[in-house]
Amino acid sequence: MKKRHYKWYSATYRLNEKIERKFTTSGKVLLICAFSLIFFGLNTRVSMLFVVFAASLALILTDAVSLMFKSFAFEFERFLPDCVAKGKEVKYPVILRAKDEKAVLENLFYAEVPAAPVPTFEVFAATKEPGEEKRNAFDRRMGYYRWKWLIDKNCGGKYEESAVAGRKTDGGILFEASFLPERRGKITFGGAYIFHKGVFGLLKKGKIIANPGSFLVLPEIKESFEIPENEGADSNEKNEKTRETPETGSGFELKSLRDFVPGDSIRNIHWKSSAKSGQLRTKEFYKEVDSGSVMFVDNFFEEHFSEDFEKILSAAASLLNAMQIEENLPQLLFVGREIHEIPDSSKKSFSNALSTLALAENDAENKFENCLETLFEAGRSASTVFFFTSKYDENRKKALKTLAGLNCGIRIFYAGSAESDAELSRYETKIDFQ
Repeated sequence: MKKRHYKWYSATYRLNEKIERKFTTSGKVLLICAFSLIFFGLNTRVSMLFVVFAASLALILTDAVSLMFKSFAFEFERFLPDCVAKGKEVKYPVILRAKDEKAVLENLFYAEVPAAPVPTFEVFAATKEPGEEKRNAFDRRMGYYRWKWLIDKNCGGKYEESAVAGRKTDGGILFEASFLPERRGKITFGGAYIFHKGVFGLLKKGKIIANPGSFLVLPEIKESFEIPENEGADSNEKNEKTRETPETGSGFELKSLRDFVPGDSIRNIHWKSSAKSGQLRTKEFYKEVDSGSVMFVDNFFEEHFSEDFEKILSAAASLLNAMQIEENLPQLLFVGREIHEIPDSSKKSFSNALSTLALAENDAENKFENCLETLFEAGRSASTVFFFTSKYDENRKKALKTLAGLNCGIRIFYAGSAESDAELSRYETKIDFQ
């Protein structure tokens, strides 16, 4: 990918943005028609084409005059949610205030401005558009469709203009803006474009007011996703793994006696042992509970972006959602080499786990083999390992066979063109989200 292409596309994008902020759709159509007629209607002053040209030009000039002397001394405050769902329109309140008497809070429009829509040359050169290999040689060489895809990805969704119309409050106007997120991850606004439209709605005049804001877009959750059955190397009851948790009260088994320390309950003092030893002794109880599950998301791939990786993240989020409904979230969430503890099945823990998936990125600097020791250690004490991968190759299949040999229940979710493995087929689920 050549640098001159990058410079062309960058300059063209900035020019288009300026045009978008100066003309409405109707204004652009009328302007194109007006100047197209120059080549046909200026030979005589009586032709119909000249009349149309003159009328179009008059409308544009009248619109321009109506926008003169407009002040844009505004400030605004938006109230963005912390997390939103991919593909679902987000509506949020905005308060717009005038900073001086010349700024009129009437007939105004509001549009969010993305923080950094233009990719760097390094990202442009290294990031392939999904399906780029199917394009012809010219398109691949020029990289225009790659550029367009990267711009859309950086913007993160659809930016629509909103009319500043609502109730007056706190010295300003409270109105509702909207945004449609089209990818997961963090989306950042750099500010907003506040503008007036001309009397005929052909031209715009406004100002970009800097005011950063951001929110997190969670992976898409499939409500119909079901928790697969726990199939381990041996799935009978004798091989179910348990762990001991310290408990107090009746109904729990006595584990041992120890010296009494301040803060221990007097009810648990073992008086007979205390009398013999001459010092207070207290009883310790325990309860056997399910050792819990582990979720592993494989992010060891070289591509900057992968549709298959997005699919497994959506599947992992869908499984977390199903497990949270049953109040049985996994105890650990692995995203490659990063380990995140999930202390309980509360909504807060669920939200934190989803946020981790929303921010997951590829780890091109490391290899899958580097995480095996940690994964096997977790598998030895876990009842089930849910394994998600977008690269179901022989190395991963070999590791999963070793994991199954540790008497650990495994469930494998994979995306892409990989083939099923005969030995692991009963644990496998092919992800094919559209």
